[in-house]
Amino acid sequence: MSFFSKVQDYQDALVDRFCNYNRRLAHNTKWFEEDEDLVVVKKECLKKILFFEERGYYLFQEPEVHHQPLQQRYKVQLIFKPTESNRS
Repeated sequence: MSFFSKVQDYQDALVDRFCNYNRRLAHNTKWFEEDEDLVVVKKECLKKILFFEERGYYLFQEPEVHHQPLQQRYKVQLIFKPTESNRS
C-alpha cells in the first residue's frame, strides 16, 4: 500500500468518524409564537443543550430556526453529536 493511499484511508476514517450524518441527533424545541419573549426561547435552548451535554453529546452546528409565517410561529432545531468518550 502506498503512502498516499494510507493517507487517504486515514482521511476517510476521520470523515466517517466525525462527519457521519447517521451520528447526528436532531432535537426540535416546541413551537413559539412570533411575539414570544426571546429570553424564554434562549432559556429553552440552553436547557436542551445542558440536558444533552450531561448525556455525552455536544452542539454540533449553529441552531436552525424553522419559521411558519402563516401560523405566526417558529421552532429551533439543535443538532448534536456524541463526544469522543460517548462513541459506540
